[in-house]
Amino acid sequence: MKAGDLVRFKPPLNHTGEPFVWPVGLLLEYESWEKIGTILYEGKIYRIRAENIQKAGKRDYEGR
Repeated sequence: MKAGDLVRFKPPLNHTGEPFVWPVGLLLEYESWEKIGTILYEGKIYRIRAENIQKAGKRDYEGR
């Protein structure tokens, strides 16, 4: 992963008990030694562990 990639990520926990969806955001920064990515999503910046980030594919943004 590199800056500028579209990624899907597991959002921070919501305590409502609702199932989560994998939102698609823009990867701003990824530090491999930290294993943390900085993601811009809906005007907010999130820092997410790398195990909860996946590079978005064609099926993630078809029909959006």
